[in-house]
Parts: sequence; C-alpha cells; structure tokens
Amino acid sequence: ETPSTKTLRLASTGGALPPFLAGQYIALYPVVGPIKTGRPYSISSPPTQTGHYDITVRRVEDGLVSNYLLDEVKTGDIFESSGPAGQFYFNPLVHDKTVVCIAGGSGITPFMSMIRDITDRGIDREVFLFYGNRTTKDIIFKDELAHIASRFGNIHFIPVIEKPAKSYKGKCGFITGATVKEAIGTVAHKTFFMCGPQGLYNFCLPELEALAVPARKIRRELYGPPTQIWKYPG
Repeated sequence: ETPSTKTLRLASTGGALPPFLAGQYIALYPVVGPIKTGRPYSISSPPTQTGHYDITVRRVEDGLVSNYLLDEVKTGDIFESSGPAGQFYFNPLVHDKTVVCIAGGSGITPFMSMIRDITDRGIDREVFLFYGNRTTKDIIFKDELAHIASRFGNIHFIPVIEKPAKSYKGKCGFITGATVKEAIGTVAHKTFFMCGPQGLYNFCLPELEALAVPARKIRRELYGPPTQIWKYPG
C-alpha cells in the first residue's frame, strides 16, 4: 500500500469465515521465533467480501509482529485468529446518518471497511473522512480513496498532511476543529468516529469539544498498547 504498509489477505483453511460488521477487528496469533503472541487488526475489507479478511499492517519501529508480517510472511502461511469482535461500527439505531471519521496512520483500516461497505451496497449514508499523515507518501489507500470520493457524492475525503511538499495544495498541519467545521458545517445530527495513535486523540478530542460536539456523539477505537507498557503502573 505504501513503502511501510502492506495488506495481507487471509482466507479460511476450511469452512466459511464468520460474518462481521464494518469496523470490527480480529486478533491474530502469530508465532515469531520462540514467541507466540497476539495483536488486534481491524479488517480493512468490506463485509460483502465473504471469502477473506484483509488486514492492513504498517511497520512499527522495532515492532516484533509488524516486522515479521511485513518481512517474513509468504503466501500459504497458516495463522490462528479470533473471530471478528469489537464495538467500533455504525449502529443505525443510535448513530446519525452523517458520520465524521477522523483517522491517523493505520487507523484508516476500519474506515476503509465502512466506506467500501457503503459503496458496495449503496447504503444511504454520508461520510466525511479526515485522514492525517506525516507526508503524502504515508497515505494508505490514497488512490482508492480519491477515486471513491470522485465517484460517490456522499463520500468526502479530506487528507491532512503534517509535513507537505511545497507543491502540495491540500490541508496541512493537524486535523483542527476549524478544518473539520469548514468541511462539515454544523456538528448537529452527526456522529464522530476516531481511530489512530494516542497523539491523534490528545489533539483532536479537545478540538471537537471546542466545537461543542457532545461526548456521547464521539466514538473512539482503542489503538494498540503503549509503546513501553512495562513502564506503566500496575
């Protein structure tokens, strides 16, 4: 997908795969050398694709599992995983038809499943996707997202680049409240979804609070453990 990111397609070794809701994840249990461990990965393919799950993995510096999946895994390798799980999905009974998605880095993966599901099935839902990255080369699914936004009037793709090239004409810096409000207008009758590294939440949550978005209208996905979890109390 990018120089630091690959999509792995996982098919069942026998029998049907469990159905899932766009936005859910599986826990993958790889064996890396002498270590058996687990990692959660959002499914980036849509629920309409019933023959496989796609997971999209970005390299983490000194990452045990990401480096293994990106550098050593080959076609035909067998993995164990959980079934689909998680509460980070659209619920038509409680969420507004217009959703504002704020993603950072590989936090784009659950939103890709949601957007692909909407366009595959012609769901009546409007999506504003704000996607933050350091450079344009880091934008996962860049061409597909731009293509979808050009074809479907209900999908709006707003990349925000922290360190753009001089020729870049789009939004720059961070995903601020002003950037969000400029694109979506009023925050009323909209549900907000966020997925990305902790820095995204630290910055964007106060920005949404300043726009008077009610806390009950903001849904966040947990995004991996702290990088040095052994240093945390308990």
